[in-house]
Amino acid sequence: MFGNVNIGYDNWLYLNVTGRQDQFSTLSPENNTLFYPSVGVGAVLSDVLKLPSTVTFAKVRASWAQVGGGGPDPYALNVTYGLLANPHGNANLGQINNGSIPNAALAPYTSTEFEVGADFRFFKNRLGIDIAHYNRRTTNDILNAGISATSGFGSTSINVGELTNRGIELLLNGVLIERGGFKWDASLNFSRNISMAENLGTNARGEAIQFLNLEESRVRGGERVQHILGEQLGMIIGWTHRTNAQGQKFYDANGFPVRSAAPEIVGMGRHPISAGLNNHFQYKNVSLSFLIDVRQGGSIFSGTNWYAYRNGLHKETLAGREGDLVVTGVLFDQATNRETDTPISVTIPRERISDYWTAYSNITENVVYNASYAKLRELSVGYSIPKKLLGKLPFESAAISVVGRNLALLWSNVPNIDPESGYTVATGAQGLEFFAMPQTRNLGVNLSLNF
Repeated sequence: MFGNVNIGYDNWLYLNVTGRQDQFSTLSPENNTLFYPSVGVGAVLSDVLKLPSTVTFAKVRASWAQVGGGGPDPYALNVTYGLLANPHGNANLGQINNGSIPNAALAPYTSTEFEVGADFRFFKNRLGIDIAHYNRRTTNDILNAGISATSGFGSTSINVGELTNRGIELLLNGVLIERGGFKWDASLNFSRNISMAENLGTNARGEAIQFLNLEESRVRGGERVQHILGEQLGMIIGWTHRTNAQGQKFYDANGFPVRSAAPEIVGMGRHPISAGLNNHFQYKNVSLSFLIDVRQGGSIFSGTNWYAYRNGLHKETLAGREGDLVVTGVLFDQATNRETDTPISVTIPRERISDYWTAYSNITENVVYNASYAKLRELSVGYSIPKKLLGKLPFESAAISVVGRNLALLWSNVPNIDPESGYTVATGAQGLEFFAMPQTRNLGVNLSLNF
């Protein structure tokens, strides 16, 4: 059921109220109904106030809204069985098909958001600014969480207590040049989103859950993505190089690096900042446009570089092949599993250099990189065929263009791989890479005909 009311006053003040009730068929009938409302108000100030002549349009807005969502895939709450192809003697064998434990207690999630924004246009619409600030709080979010394999399953779906998203979105657009048949217009969009795990629920003992396991790295070395209480969503955890209070690194008697006593946070798989710059040039019937795409602030654990270090395929593993590799630090006594204050300087002989780089790769932070990047996401060159050339053809207009996507990686801090790589599209695996292929470069021709 859905209801919507729109009220306008004097063509400048507007109020919108909605209410909706949903039933989610993939959830248990005891928990599948949810009602959520919204209210928004907008005021076109340029229609009621006397503003400077440079201001063409001015509008402010505010809204409060709830959105409900729910449900896993159909039949995910049921335990399903299947027969195996090969019987045992004369007996058919069966198995549970589910890889995830069904959770009949799942309820719809609710997302509550407050947003304020403004839209200003100047110089007869040659320059525009649209900015918004939002704060979203999601309760009972449905998440597929990893569990112990001793249960016979790999995961289960749960309702997470509380997640928050807050940030800003900015759009600038303008006509930079318009003269003599030539026009250059550009737009810049920018967004910054901070997503936090405020409450991950409680366990069977009533204690606050401190973290939820998501995807695990394919190298199976203990690296994985977690939602951690009080941290931003999608943190990468793994091993760091063990250090003392002065920041000196520990090495064993062989000169091999020693990793931390337990996995720690080594990065964040999400990019909190994204931006795009689009430019469009038009001269008479010829046009050119390009889009630069930017991501900033996230990290990536590279399984490709992990293997490259272990197998002597990484450029850095050349160190020590032509001459001895010397490492300096503080001694960690493996016999007693004890940190010492003893300075050491060890020369790694060439016959042990492979063992050294294997130990080096086992320290996760050595293969976690700043995954910020900029790409030439799209380039298009087009030509609008003059109407007089169409003659008696049954077309009102026609245009042809050559379009390319993912044409160039402009800058990146990640060696050997595309920083946009991942081994799955699952959101719980952001920041994990394993022998990923680069993004596909696409080239094509578009023909547009209007009748």
